[in-house]
This record gives sequence, C-alpha cells and structure tokens, in this order.
Amino acid sequence: MALSVVQVRRSMAELKPPILVIGGTRSGTSMLARVLGNAPGLVCWYEPNTLWRIGHAYRSSERATVADARPWVKRRIRREFLKFQESHGGLRVVEKSPPNALRISFVHAILPEAKIVHIYRDGRAMLRSQMDRYEHFVSYDIKKGAHREHVLERLRITPWWEWPAYAGRFVDGLSRRLLGRKVGWFGIRHPGWKADRRTLDRVQVIAKQWAVALEHSLPELESLPRESWLNLRYEDVVTDPDRWFREICRFCEVEPGEEFFKDVRERVHAGSLHKWKDELTPEELGLAMPIMEPMLRRLGYLQEPVAAAV
Repeated sequence: MALSVVQVRRSMAELKPPILVIGGTRSGTSMLARVLGNAPGLVCWYEPNTLWRIGHAYRSSERATVADARPWVKRRIRREFLKFQESHGGLRVVEKSPPNALRISFVHAILPEAKIVHIYRDGRAMLRSQMDRYEHFVSYDIKKGAHREHVLERLRITPWWEWPAYAGRFVDGLSRRLLGRKVGWFGIRHPGWKADRRTLDRVQVIAKQWAVALEHSLPELESLPRESWLNLRYEDVVTDPDRWFREICRFCEVEPGEEFFKDVRERVHAGSLHKWKDELTPEELGLAMPIMEPMLRRLGYLQEPVAAAV
C-alpha cells in the first residue's frame, strides 16, 4: 500500500539517524554492531538483508548504486527502519549487513543522515575465518524460535512480489540442513559470483569477495560527505578497544557512560589476530595472494614483496 505524504514526512522527520556498521564478510561487523548495540539508547538490528535488496531483489549480485534508490524504494526502507525503532521503544538503530559494502552510495542515498562505521580486516585473517564458516555454518533451523522469527521478519519486510527471488536460496538451505550437507555459499554475492563459483577454487572465491568488497566500499566512502563516515581497521579496534569505541561513540554522537566501556573491555579482545599464520597452508596462500596482494598492500598489511609459492 502506498504511503501518504503525511506518513512519508513523519518517517523523514522522526527516524533517529541510524548507525550503519558496514564491512565485508568476517571483517568484525558482528562484534562491532553487537557491542555498540548494547550501549544505552541503542538497539542492534542484525542483518535484515532482504530489506536492502528491495527494488533489485532479482539481480544476481548484491551490488546497487544511487540509481537503484528510487523514491518508492527509499520510502519503503525508511519506513521499516522507523518501524524497528518504534517497536524497540524509540531506541536508535544500529544496523549491520555485510553486503552493504557493495552498495554504500545506495545506502547513503536511502539514509543520508546515517552514521556509517566501516571496518576492514587483513584479508588473510578473513580467509581463514570464512573457510571455517564453510565447515561449520548451518542454515536456519525453522524449528528454533529465534531462527523462525528471523525468517518471518525477512518475509514481512520484503515486498510480496519479491518473495520468489529468495525461494531457491531457502529451499537449498533447507535441503542441505535435512541432508546434512555443508553450506554451498557463504558471504556477499559480488558481481560475477556465479561464474567465480564455477571456475575458481573456493580459496580464490573468498579472496575475491574480500578484495571486491573493498574495491567498492573505499572509493564510495570517500565520495560521501566526510562527516558521514568513519573508517576503522579491525586490528586497531581489538588491540585498543577502549580508545576506538570512544572514538566510535564520539563520531556517532553517543554518550554511553563508563559501564559501557567496561563491557567493551570484557568483550573485545585480540586473541585471533594471527591465527591465519598457523592455519592457512602455503598452497592456500598461493591461491589467495595474487588476488589479495594489491589491496593488502594498499591498506598497509604488506610492506615487503610476496615470495612466489613453491
């Protein structure tokens, strides 16, 4: 049903500026959003992925641009943010969806008042983490209340005419769970992901997911007004969480109090920073590094030439 002019103006006027945590898969977005969402006055909305695909749900990749932010799409997404805010007592929304790394300009066009907190991580650590997810991740178990509610919420926020776009993915996930098979795809769907899945090794696909997300997100961030975004290095945040969460709160105009920072110090740690060095094989690094090296070097993770794989 179309929104009235009064309803649209109400949404535009009353929605508190959301805080959008953005970063590629396994880059620290879950940690950041969940910790920040515990601050007084804030609430975390965890991966309402179908919401951000409204208007282009039938597209193969999750990439979107300003051109996709048509008026009706903007109204619909903003309305859902306002609904979530109101259903949680008017708390300001902290939202995170990793595919938004492919569509930051689109996201900003929808929510120009939002504060974007972008986080990135050493691609080799992300590779190790995501390979682990392929081994252990299971799709939603609709017998579990929390999983069922999440699926129902996605149905509710998705226009009915876009439901068929997700039918194949839902059936695949359900059949894999019933048959005890591992997940077939995990993470963002970058442009060309289907061809990559057919022609590349899984290690190469994951490496490309990491690199492509940053190739899109970094220049799009820099095209936005400087006061609208903050760019963070995961390793810095977990090494000195007190300092960086204070900076995040300052940027987002949040004053959570010292109890929040006590919680930060207890929950955020740097224990897994270098696990990739022990767990990735030379063969895996040999497949990943030709794809990752340019971005790793750009971000300062590499200073020396990479030795050729033996």
